[in-house]
Parts: sequence; C-alpha cells; structure tokens
Amino acid sequence: MRKVFITPEAYNDLENLKDYLDFEFGVDKEKLILEAIFRDLNRLEKYPETDIKLFERFEIITDYKCLYTQRNYAFFRLEDDYIRIVRIIDERRDFMYILFGVHMESLN
Repeated sequence: MRKVFITPEAYNDLENLKDYLDFEFGVDKEKLILEAIFRDLNRLEKYPETDIKLFERFEIITDYKCLYTQRNYAFFRLEDDYIRIVRIIDERRDFMYILFGVHMESLN
C-alpha cells in the first residue's frame, strides 16, 4: 500500500490555510478543518483512485489527480511507493494558473 507524502509546497499551502482559518474563524474551527483535510488525505492510502477528473474537462495532459476536501483541491500523483501530495489550493483560486500557468477563463 502506498503512503501519503506531503511535499514542502503542499505543507506551505497548509500553513497558509492554517493562518487564514485561525485569523478568520479561530483556532477551534481551524483545527476541525485541518483534521478533516488530513483525514481525507490519509484516506487516499486505502482509496488512491478517488479523484475528480478535472483535467479531462480542460484537455491538459498531466498525471495529477485531484481530491476535493474542505473547500480545497488537493492535487496529487500516484507513484510506486507514495501518493505525493503536490499542492493544496483553495477552491476560489485559479488552480490551473498556479499549477500550469494557464488561466481557467482562457480554457472555457
């Protein structure tokens, strides 16, 4: 069974999310949301094929998969021994630009 590995970039995304949640909603809500995200990420170890087919819609060739969790997209790759969490991006952000340098509006 593959193990979840969170990249430094994804950890940075989580730190930014933690700061935002703590500021906007307080530490109790922040902890609940982050615990739910980690629970969903760890669930990938049992069900690694659980993903959203976002990239089929935009016709971009990539090995990224995507899990929607707590109003965030967790982008990951399936590797031999790992499920590598690449980025965790808020649903309101232009993830296509962040990941590929292509604005979503230009793809619609």
